[in-house]
Amino acid sequence: MNPMKNTIGRLTTYTAAIILLGFGLVYLLRNSFMPYHSEAISLEWGKVEPATQFLFLAFMRAISGGFIATAVAIIFLQYKLQVNKLSWIPLLILTLGTISMLCTLYAIMIVSVHTPGRPPFGTDMIGEALLLVGFVFNRRYLLKQKSG
Repeated sequence: MNPMKNTIGRLTTYTAAIILLGFGLVYLLRNSFMPYHSEAISLEWGKVEPATQFLFLAFMRAISGGFIATAVAIIFLQYKLQVNKLSWIPLLILTLGTISMLCTLYAIMIVSVHTPGRPPFGTDMIGEALLLVGFVFNRRYLLKQKSG
């Protein structure tokens, strides 16, 4: 691996951020809840009371802000790592992403355990794995920069 490039660290971290950004944009732009929300409450969108529909959409919009903000922060930090090579950036990227992924996993578990809904568990796990791989390669990149 060429220490000047850090290709794996960049790609895995940016991919994790894109997953978060994707969730954020979906939750921001949808005009109804997700299919697993329908499974969870055993109702189709059209049969949900209008006030409850607005409540669902408001929650989805609020959640989207967290996903989008975290994704933008991770993308910015990964870029700054390549430019400034600051040793604290990989841990901050991992921390921000993991907080988002763990909170999402907690919500997924609540829905999965207490309702018939089946949220996308795998995507969350893939995102966390990408963050961990990115952390390892980002740290390795910084260590090689110091020693070489």
